[in-house]
Order: sequence, then structure tokens, then C-alpha cells
Amino acid sequence: MKYRIITPNKIYNGVTEGILFTNGEATVEEVWLKNLFTRDYGYTAEEVKEETSEEKKPPAVKK
Repeated sequence: MKYRIITPNKIYNGVTEGILFTNGEATVEEVWLKNLFTRDYGYTAEEVKEETSEEKKPPAVKK
């Protein structure tokens, strides 16, 4: 599972806890990192919906 971490500063570009943030956002896969950012830094987190292989396929073209 992936999590989008969002800082209060939408223009933040930097590294926090070894994670690169661009325009106030970063993506992490570890739950403990999500918890660290939300608990200790006051950032918000949301789950990133991962596409399944079915969703990635282009729509079939009818002939």
C-alpha cells in the first residue's frame, strides 16, 4: 500500500526524514513512515489507490 503525505506548506521542496517532498507532497510505502509524518510532523496522509492490471489495460476497440 502506498500513502501520499501532504505537508501544510504546499510549496515545500526538501527532504524530511530522508524522504523527498516536491510541492508539499511525497509518497511512501511504509506504514511507520506515514505514522511518523502524521504524528510527529502534523502532516496529513491519504491512501494512494493502486491500479490493478485490469484497470491499466487500454479500452478494447470495437471494429
